[in-house]
Amino acid sequence: MKEVKEMLMLIEEKHQIFKQQQLRFIAALERSRESAHCQTRSVSSISEVQWYMTHCSNSTDQRAFSLFLELMSDLKVLFQMIDSLASAKNFSSGVLDTCRNILSPDCNFSELQAQYPHDVVNRLSCTEAKHYYAGVVSVIPVTLDLLSMAISQMQVRNEPISQTDITEKTAAVHEQNTLTNTSNNPHSSKHSYKAMHKGASGWKPLWRPPWRN
Repeated sequence: MKEVKEMLMLIEEKHQIFKQQQLRFIAALERSRESAHCQTRSVSSISEVQWYMTHCSNSTDQRAFSLFLELMSDLKVLFQMIDSLASAKNFSSGVLDTCRNILSPDCNFSELQAQYPHDVVNRLSCTEAKHYYAGVVSVIPVTLDLLSMAISQMQVRNEPISQTDITEKTAAVHEQNTLTNTSNNPHSSKHSYKAMHKGASGWKPLWRPPWRN
């Protein structure tokens, strides 16, 4: 788990750098989409971004594309680390299933919208830009949030039981056993006079306390 957390921190730091270059990345996408004659639809998948990168016209745009794709690759590595841990601990989560889908090269992430406290969508210049690029700028923070959630879920599940919890559970079991033993004891006051037989002098209990004999 330590390696997983360290990897998560490194990706978060790299993502901060990418956020500072978001406008450059969007500009690179704009130029590549224009060069590829494909400006009528939203950027919707990792494979599509890789294809746009082949239409880069300068090294600055290539660096912007490379940073995005490196982050997506790092997220996939982190997911695989978490998924391996989850399998070893027999832990399953819908969060991991969602991450697996998002990180698929052909997954359509165009409808993703990173919410507060993320501001990546709001930093897009206009409504048109949000329509085309909201998904591609949201996929990294959304995936980071999901992976962080998966880590938290695994940690909660693996938290050791405190001494207080053990004491309370032991007391509860002891109390339950006491009640069970009492209910099964034919000499308990609850059942002493329920078993009766009819003798010469009328109905009498099958069992009588010693002081009544």
